[in-house]
Amino acid sequence: MANFYTRIKIAFQKILYILSLSKPISRVIVFTSGLIILFILPTDKLHYLPIRSLYEQLGFTPYSSGITRATSRLLQGDFVGAWKFNHLVYIIIPLVLAILVKDLIILVKTKDFSL
Repeated sequence: MANFYTRIKIAFQKILYILSLSKPISRVIVFTSGLIILFILPTDKLHYLPIRSLYEQLGFTPYSSGITRATSRLLQGDFVGAWKFNHLVYIIIPLVLAILVKDLIILVKTKDFSL
């Protein structure tokens, strides 16, 4: 039974390590899976998520408001809808793609796919 708990602990540590974005392989995994999920997820359903911004409830509008829906719209080809949700999506997406390409180049050169 201790072996089972050890495996669970190791798996949990690897998941946390991937989410830390500390290595190129972890950034590639997280960014790629996020972009795939936002491409598949219908944007009209994102409006009804139960999580709301605390800042919006206090009357402030943060710069990041609507960036998830804007990214989803942009990935699905709705450029005007993405602009309406958040103008910064046209800066964020190229930055994410640049980081992704840089990390892929590093992975290909070093061939270090370990977590």
